[in-house]
Amino acid sequence: MIISCFIGVCVLLFGPLVSNACNVTLYAQREPLNFTSPNYPRNYTSNDNCYWDIYPQTRGYRVVLDMVFSDIEGSSGSTCRFDALTIYTRNNADQNQTDSHRICGQIRWNLITHANQHFHAVFETDGSVTRGGFLIRYYETDGESNCGLPLVATSAGKTFTSPGYPNTYFLRQSCTWTITTEQQNQTILMYPTDSVLERASRRGICDSDYVTVYNGQNSSDILGTFCGNERPVFSSGGNSLRVRLQTDSSNNYKGFKMFYRAVPATTCNGMMPSGRNPIQIVSPGYPNNYQSGLDCQWTINAPSGSNITVEVLFVDMEIVPSCTNDYLLFKDGTTNSARQLAKICERTSTAIVSSSNHMTIIFHSDSSDTGRGFRLQYSSVIAPICGLSDLYASSAAWTNLTSPGYPSNYFNNLNCLWTISAPAGYKIKVDVVYLIMQYSPACSKDYLLFSDGSTSYATRLGKYCGRGYNSREVVSSRNYMTITFHTDGSDTALGFRLNYKAGSFLTTTTERPNVLHCGGPSLSASKFSWRYLSSPGYPYNDYNNNMDCTWTITASVGYKIRVEIQVLSVEYEATCAKDYLLFSDGSSSYDTQLGKYCSGTRDVVSSNNDMTITFHTDGSGTGRGFSLKYTARRKLACGTEERIYGYDTKYIESPNYPLDYPDNSDCSWTISTDVEGYVIHVKEVYFYLEQDSPCSFDYVQLYDVRGTYEHSLGRWCGSDGPDTQSTGRSMKVRFLSDASSTFTGFKLAFTAGEPTSSSSFTPNVGAIMGGIFGGMVGVAIVTCCCCAICSRKKSTTNDQSQGNRSPEANLNIVYTVTLPNYPPTTATTQPDMFTPPPAYSEVVKDDPPPYCQAVPLSDIQPVVASSPSGASYQGIDNPAGPSRVTVSHDVHV
Repeated sequence: MIISCFIGVCVLLFGPLVSNACNVTLYAQREPLNFTSPNYPRNYTSNDNCYWDIYPQTRGYRVVLDMVFSDIEGSSGSTCRFDALTIYTRNNADQNQTDSHRICGQIRWNLITHANQHFHAVFETDGSVTRGGFLIRYYETDGESNCGLPLVATSAGKTFTSPGYPNTYFLRQSCTWTITTEQQNQTILMYPTDSVLERASRRGICDSDYVTVYNGQNSSDILGTFCGNERPVFSSGGNSLRVRLQTDSSNNYKGFKMFYRAVPATTCNGMMPSGRNPIQIVSPGYPNNYQSGLDCQWTINAPSGSNITVEVLFVDMEIVPSCTNDYLLFKDGTTNSARQLAKICERTSTAIVSSSNHMTIIFHSDSSDTGRGFRLQYSSVIAPICGLSDLYASSAAWTNLTSPGYPSNYFNNLNCLWTISAPAGYKIKVDVVYLIMQYSPACSKDYLLFSDGSTSYATRLGKYCGRGYNSREVVSSRNYMTITFHTDGSDTALGFRLNYKAGSFLTTTTERPNVLHCGGPSLSASKFSWRYLSSPGYPYNDYNNNMDCTWTITASVGYKIRVEIQVLSVEYEATCAKDYLLFSDGSSSYDTQLGKYCSGTRDVVSSNNDMTITFHTDGSGTGRGFSLKYTARRKLACGTEERIYGYDTKYIESPNYPLDYPDNSDCSWTISTDVEGYVIHVKEVYFYLEQDSPCSFDYVQLYDVRGTYEHSLGRWCGSDGPDTQSTGRSMKVRFLSDASSTFTGFKLAFTAGEPTSSSSFTPNVGAIMGGIFGGMVGVAIVTCCCCAICSRKKSTTNDQSQGNRSPEANLNIVYTVTLPNYPPTTATTQPDMFTPPPAYSEVVKDDPPPYCQAVPLSDIQPVVASSPSGASYQGIDNPAGPSRVTVSHDVHV
């Protein structure tokens, strides 16, 4: 009797949930719900075929699908020929298909229908490998509430976001927001606090997904366009701005969060980040007249290694000699003592270029006449490679050398030095093929200087500017020549083109000169490229005996020097006592020894910004010599050890964050705690690195540290960062970037606490025995329940009309579960470091899951669900099966 009653209770409690939520119709509500692959979060089964139809609950609304998790056999970009989730967009009226997406691998999509459409999702698996499956959040939206609203800027400051933020925006969408101030005498300050859009094309143009900002309501008055992770600052001329988001049909990303506020019209100063895409600054009130008595100042900052270029598009202000009344002043830096680049009160066609990655713009108006003001456009450009200390003149062929940018105009504020060397016993001949540059008396502005030696202070061979020097020859007296190209901050021109070659040096013997000493002056390591150094005579002749050559390489403050030995072929001896290369950590060969080598290839890195290289040969055998390359690497303030106490949170950031991190970064941090039983937890606050499939360019790698043993926890790149924990009390973080693209970087948060799951336990024999006995009884009871109620079969075949049925024809039980705030998707693909699927307990927490688990009896109430058309719907479990038992339920979520 007791067993019979218990079985009855099981049927009452478990019966309504005996459904794999497959082959059903779902109705999206305003609050997000979800559906998953069968058996989620465990692997789905082989040879499965399921479908879901997802309609909006409200007529005229649109359905949004947001893939929270995806792990389906196959890879993104393939044809998904094994297992696949195919999502069709269909018209409600005629069931015609308008769009489809076939999904496998770890790719995640965010999709939206148009009005009067629904989604038809089909999940098909083959008989081979199974994976974790998928979890999809779905909800309905009117499609207009957050896409194009008029906004009012106040002094308190507000924000608005792209549709779908912080998950992903939608494909093929165009949204426009208009912002106006509360008062007429105010302007608008606006900038994104978060921005993750599709990156610019290889040409540097934002032509996929982008945001365009307009000054006022005129579509021709563009202040700038941005994409990727750029976060420019915009300031309106008047009391309104217009913001337009445009997305294409390919990838979708996290989107943006935009801050805006109203400021007094006389407030005209601030910090302006500069990127590759040009941004414009207009005078207060533009295109109307500016006010008198203004003193505005903008500081423009660009990534390290860049220059800032400003183009003057329009100027209308009071014109007097020397621009003493109203003027624009450009300064080459951020301090009051910075060098003046230009001072103007009328338009100039010459671009104004900084010599570093900082520029200050000052706008002053006196108390007299005013005008319409100005319009400037600024952007950052990578500083040109300017000057090399290791050019080699061949005796066999001419080598070409041109000014930076040639045949386009050279840049302002350059100071380039090239040192040309030739084999011992030769001299260097330069032919001036073409030369046009700004002329000035005594060539005091832009000039080309030739010096007879390895420094610019050597005897002058010639100094040229203007034009008319074509076919001129310049010849050194020995095997070194230095060429200096200097430009000021005013006019530019096409520049120059030179050819150089090593020529014969007349001697009384045919033997090679007995060069006992060699080396040169201080060599400068470039931050942007490798430079090269080789032994005398390399690669054409062997080096001489009895040489002691010394070179000192220097880099900018804050950098260190890295040398890579490419070839080292010298007389070998076990202790390198005969011929050798000696590397010293400083400006003298007597400084700390970094290495002494007579064979092999290797890397050598200094601890500071100078290194000395000594090449010594004795009087016995010789060889080909050596060839090496060197560069400057930033000496980064990264690589600390952090200790966490209690519930503190420690943060680490990539160098320069929130600006772009530098090339060739190599940073390591160690985070640990002293609390016994605690581990280190890490979560991303912000993460945006260069993306590539194996994460081999720029990446963060985490290690589990136990004593001297380190075990990798994974490697991350792209826009999805780590969310994991160590197994012990220490974790190591390593950040590496290569010499190509750079991005905003990362900010990671670290805490110490108990592990989220633990494999350790203390055996309890009594509990184990009791558990075994209780388990046997439980298995018997569950078997009875399952035999009574879990005998249904899922339909594996459905005719076409069943798959295309209208909402009114659907009679299925629908179990939906509200999804809490799950970590948002910030890109269309999963991170290259794959993480396991979230457990259902983590996703739905206290909400009842859609699979066969018990729920309180009070939560199960008979109900007839309402459709958008007002008709009644009842669910039939397994409508394609042989038996049709009609049940109506409401699972409260």
